[in-house]
Amino acid sequence: MNNTLNNIELRRLSAKPAEFRVERIAREDGGEDAYIRGYAVVFEQYSKPIWDEWVEIISRNAFDNCDMSDVVMVIDHARDVSSVLARSRNGEGTLEMSIDEVGVAFRFRCPDTTAGRDILTLIERGDISECSFAFWVSEDRWLFDVAFDGKTYDVRRIESIAKLADLSIVVSGQYGQTSVSVEERAMVNEVRTAGKTPAPKPQRTMSARLANTIVDLLS
Repeated sequence: MNNTLNNIELRRLSAKPAEFRVERIAREDGGEDAYIRGYAVVFEQYSKPIWDEWVEIISRNAFDNCDMSDVVMVIDHARDVSSVLARSRNGEGTLEMSIDEVGVAFRFRCPDTTAGRDILTLIERGDISECSFAFWVSEDRWLFDVAFDGKTYDVRRIESIAKLADLSIVVSGQYGQTSVSVEERAMVNEVRTAGKTPAPKPQRTMSARLANTIVDLLS
């Protein structure tokens, strides 16, 4: 279990149903608006092996108590103004988010900015089809040495996400469906290693009845 908000994690999705879709809606003035939609998070699906050490799965209820009060849609998790595509504050704003049986879906109108026009073109050409999300885990569980695709991995089940920081359109996912940075690997491994450490065996204590019996035998 991880109950700290000190360590933010990033995950990238590149497999279906994470593919983007572009909707073009005509306006009354003769122009049109382009909307980008997709899934930033998918539930109950195993990730590909991370660092060839563990796989992850996000619980369907992981977002039940998640703080989603201020979520920004950006490019490659950048925080500069030029990378912002949409934003949701307390459920309102230019970024629409919803949770269904598949995962966390999003939809936003592509802004008429350099970043917005570039992203729209790259998505429509098929050059970019991956999304990522930044989050803090409040509860997870580990199963160790589980057979997975012919090999043995540890399995991390993310039960509860405390806060969703941002959604991000990314260029590539180094680890296929899921990726982590070196820093995240060290942080997750700290929790994972602690879980693998066997608990000390309880010392056996002699019952009072047995102790009295021994005393009687030796008397």
